[in-house]
Amino acid sequence: MLQNGIHCLPNHHNGTCGTARSPFYAELHAWSVAHGYSKEISMLRKVVLLSVLVVMLVAAASAFGRSKGHIASVVAGPEVGGKIAYTRNGGLWVYSGGEQHQLTAGPKDHLDKRDAAPSFSPNGTQIVYSRIDEGFSDLYLLDLANPSSPIALTDHRPNVEVGQVEIPGVTDGYNTLALWANFPAWSPVGDEIAYTSDVGYEYPALWSIAPNGVKNGKLAGGLDYSQQTIEHPTWSPDGKKIAVANYTGTTGHIAQIWVYNLTTQEWRAITDAKEGAYDPAWSPDGRWIAFTMREEGVHNIYVVSTDSSTWTDTYPTPVQLTRDGADRGARSPAWSTDSSSLAYISLKGVSFDLYAADFTVDAADNPSLEQSQQLTDNATIDATSGLSWGK
Repeated sequence: MLQNGIHCLPNHHNGTCGTARSPFYAELHAWSVAHGYSKEISMLRKVVLLSVLVVMLVAAASAFGRSKGHIASVVAGPEVGGKIAYTRNGGLWVYSGGEQHQLTAGPKDHLDKRDAAPSFSPNGTQIVYSRIDEGFSDLYLLDLANPSSPIALTDHRPNVEVGQVEIPGVTDGYNTLALWANFPAWSPVGDEIAYTSDVGYEYPALWSIAPNGVKNGKLAGGLDYSQQTIEHPTWSPDGKKIAVANYTGTTGHIAQIWVYNLTTQEWRAITDAKEGAYDPAWSPDGRWIAFTMREEGVHNIYVVSTDSSTWTDTYPTPVQLTRDGADRGARSPAWSTDSSSLAYISLKGVSFDLYAADFTVDAADNPSLEQSQQLTDNATIDATSGLSWGK
């Protein structure tokens, strides 16, 4: 559902525009009914399903088609330095040198399936991402020098047929075996990848895996994953903290930005947004966390200082960076590697496109965005999958 030019969070199936549950689960009911699980909805809470724009992406695929090695309807844009990874039409793309380059075409069967949530390695030569499939997802590692041969880091495909119902004491059902790995985030030194997974939980928790596929285990505890989840982890540049969009343990399960200290194993909320805050992105210089916040039904990019000594209240005061208006809205901020620029996605007409702007801080330490530039035109970018800006 589109309201005020931005996809509502998250109850788009029933025609309402709410904020209580994560958009990653809003597809659960529709998928369950479609696959004959309508009487097993309570059992299927473990099956975490697709991001909020799956329906939009499927429609976009029909309208624009999918190309292998060929880019359709792409115009040259301004040079902004480095490479920006994003998802469009079910595949991974990179904006570099003022041009769009397609890296993957997504799963062969594109219905309700896609590649999503790209994250660059610190040296900019690899991308880890999530491939969303039939009720499950896996992490893949792609080398930019050889994008046609991605390597699977996880294996969550159930070993039974789609639609297989659990027979107690005899066989597990598809929904029981289907597991998820999503929102990978490369650590600053490149030896670890944080991601969310529902292994051992009702809803996904924060886990860690090495780039070679060796699982390091659970990264963070202290939250009740029987009710809700976390999304979009982002590392502090010193590797000691991780910020997430947290839906569990918050008032009304409305998303807020929380930070986990890996040393003290403590959580701290840094937003108290009435309508929700999500898509956190920690600046490479460590001074800021950018995120999406919704106010009066409109999404925009905000930033808060990570220096708690400057806070005047329990939470830092969010500073609004974009003002795209009710007919557009903005999502998915991503920092340049030197923290001097911020990329984000904004709605233009019926298409989400890529934008970038200079991030400036004045003498009074007030941040702002200057000289915003549109990088793509009619790219139909997945607004919830996120961006990653690499070298």
